[in-house]
Amino acid sequence: MSVTTSGDSVIRLYTLTMVPQDDGVMIGRPDTGSYALFPEEGAQALRLLDSGVPVSGVATWYEQECGSSLDVDDFLATLDDLGFVLPAGADRPPAATIRWQRLARCVFSWPAWLCYSALVLGAIVAIVRDPALEPSYHLLFFTQYISLIPLTLTALQIPCILLHESFHALGGRRLGLPSTMRLGRRLYYLVVETRLSALFSVPSKKRYLPFLAGMMIDAVVISVLTLVAAALRGHDIPAWCPALCLAVAFTCVFRLVWQFMLYLETDLYYVVATALRCSDLQNATRYHLRTQFRRVLRRPPPQAAGDWSDRDLAMARRYAPFLVAGYGFSLASLAWVGVPSALHFWSLVIDRFKTSHGSILGFADVSVFIALALLQFGLTLYVVVRDRRARARQNSTQGALT
Repeated sequence: MSVTTSGDSVIRLYTLTMVPQDDGVMIGRPDTGSYALFPEEGAQALRLLDSGVPVSGVATWYEQECGSSLDVDDFLATLDDLGFVLPAGADRPPAATIRWQRLARCVFSWPAWLCYSALVLGAIVAIVRDPALEPSYHLLFFTQYISLIPLTLTALQIPCILLHESFHALGGRRLGLPSTMRLGRRLYYLVVETRLSALFSVPSKKRYLPFLAGMMIDAVVISVLTLVAAALRGHDIPAWCPALCLAVAFTCVFRLVWQFMLYLETDLYYVVATALRCSDLQNATRYHLRTQFRRVLRRPPPQAAGDWSDRDLAMARRYAPFLVAGYGFSLASLAWVGVPSALHFWSLVIDRFKTSHGSILGFADVSVFIALALLQFGLTLYVVVRDRRARARQNSTQGALT
């Protein structure tokens, strides 16, 4: 859709949020997740348009206030591209109903926080009294059947991951903001993502709880599983029951450790970016690195794919070494641990095939393990192809508009 106006035209806008930032005003639509950083004078021009001032009146105000003329066509085209302009004759849609908002307020109420704290403290006491409860990768091997380990842990991780992401979503819905979940990828890791772009609609200090809510519930799950394992140990119960609880707890511990890999845009990355008052630190840093690399090759700088703030670009120079070191760490760990571990597992699979001697149980054990490995590879390949097609469609659309 394109916006064509005369000087006396009145432009009608969707309901927009405006949050002051250090270097401008973040304006956007929470219902679509479309946001952009405007200078203060641009934000004021939007306020005038929203109040019913004609385009000519906004242009006159801008020239008097800023001492330069406003490129009306370009300004309105930008608003249209962002999806801020209502179609002619259309009414503003009613505010979207945010589901689960009451539940969100309950799970983040002070009685809930007291319960979470008691569980974590209880787990710490249990670990101090019985060091066998301490998290360790040895806890993953709760059975001798290699297929049962990934099969069981994957099945039990799914509700843990959904709970983690649901608490991110509830953290946003507590503030009356929509959220979505999808399958994504970080380097060679397959992840579930909660999209909370609507957090740009609230001040920075209100964004920390939704970012940290997933880690909080992970700590609670670890504590509950540890306490259950401690209660089951020493009773007339199969040993694999408490062992399985501790194995699942360790996968949650690993997920907590994962959050410290800021370069993979984890929960803590968004906490750091918010604390540094950056709106798109990761992509600004990638652009900075590409620019420096092409400068070394004496080639022209790449075309900027985003309109980053001065703050983002300034912090990108400081964040760049951490980004490079982080990716280097992931690739090195893949070469040092991931590949050798995979080779060891597959050599073990081949040996099991050779020594099964017609054993149905042994053959089924190995076959299930292979099926799970192929399923994970297939999911990762699907996400890679999906993301590349989405980028290709975006690039072709941008090319058609220029």
